[in-house]
Amino acid sequence: MRTTLNFALTAEQEELKSTTRRFLAQHLPTSSVRTSMESATPIPVDLWREMANGLGIAGLLIPEAAGGLELGFIEAACVLQEIGRSVAPLPFLVTSILGVSLLSHADAKDPIIAEIFAGINTGDIILGLVCGSIDDPLRPCGTWSGAGVGVTAESRFALDGAQATHLLVALDGDRGTVLALVRADAPGVTVTAEVTLDLTRPMAHVRFDSSPATVILDHTQLQQLTERFDAIASAGIAQDMIGGAERVLEMSVEYAKDRHQFGRPIGSFQAIKHRLADMLVDVESAKSTALYAAFTIADASDDQLIAAATAKSTCGDAYFRVAAASIQVHGGIGFTWEHDAHLYFKRAKADQILFGNGPAQRRKLAHLLGIVS
Repeated sequence: MRTTLNFALTAEQEELKSTTRRFLAQHLPTSSVRTSMESATPIPVDLWREMANGLGIAGLLIPEAAGGLELGFIEAACVLQEIGRSVAPLPFLVTSILGVSLLSHADAKDPIIAEIFAGINTGDIILGLVCGSIDDPLRPCGTWSGAGVGVTAESRFALDGAQATHLLVALDGDRGTVLALVRADAPGVTVTAEVTLDLTRPMAHVRFDSSPATVILDHTQLQQLTERFDAIASAGIAQDMIGGAERVLEMSVEYAKDRHQFGRPIGSFQAIKHRLADMLVDVESAKSTALYAAFTIADASDDQLIAAATAKSTCGDAYFRVAAASIQVHGGIGFTWEHDAHLYFKRAKADQILFGNGPAQRRKLAHLLGIVS
């Protein structure tokens, strides 16, 4: 267990965070987010390539030997927070965090892995994660019959699937569950974009019909990293949530100062003060759990599973409450399509559900703490 807590970022981490914020503010303001999410291709691929090549963000966790930056989860958390703040429809979480965390356990000498890492570094390869369920991404959603036979599977929960170049999918094989890599343009692959509540986090309906695939993790390898992967997924989405929640609070405070009623700012009214104070408590409490989870992931601490589940539960509920309260603070304008409040509200709900909602995370905590068997 960690005995000393120090959540202060280094100068380099602060610079990464501020650079990412400036880049997204300049190139992907909410007006551009709206344009992307309402199009047939919600992920701005050209901008992602620019981020990959200009900032090196896509290869943040990829080993240096494979051309990446080989940084840690704290640096990843800095970027995730800024992406959440901008409600940006970028493939960073799925490709650069979840995908790379899985591929990093494959044979580094495999030319396919080297090719994938090289493509991720330049932004030319986007990974889709074909989830067996919305709360369990590594649950098998089909079968693999062995080399030369192919994959038969189906899922409606393929994260970033519609614009992915390659798809990661867990499958039941004759020797247990394996993780396979499938090219999105391979024979027998059908990908259809899904209409989701949160259009900034695109999903797709994916079918594989005897599609050629490469198994990159066998049953033993996959079993060894499943819990760690779940913790990374939960802690990662928690960073997105606190980034969004902080921005929602800022928007609400700014509006409460600027909007006048009866000759005074609405922020001077007690009801608004109390609501904003409650939002601040939610944001700061959630931020503490998210940062602690990030540090435990970075250190591979013994309590990373507990910290990640706590963060996902706390941040999910807090972000949703803050986003809902923000709409109330903004009044009538907050309910309109034209205002950004609904972008954060929908992102909050999607993030809350993805990889296990609050009750699911609390059940997991009860199991981890030995409260239930």
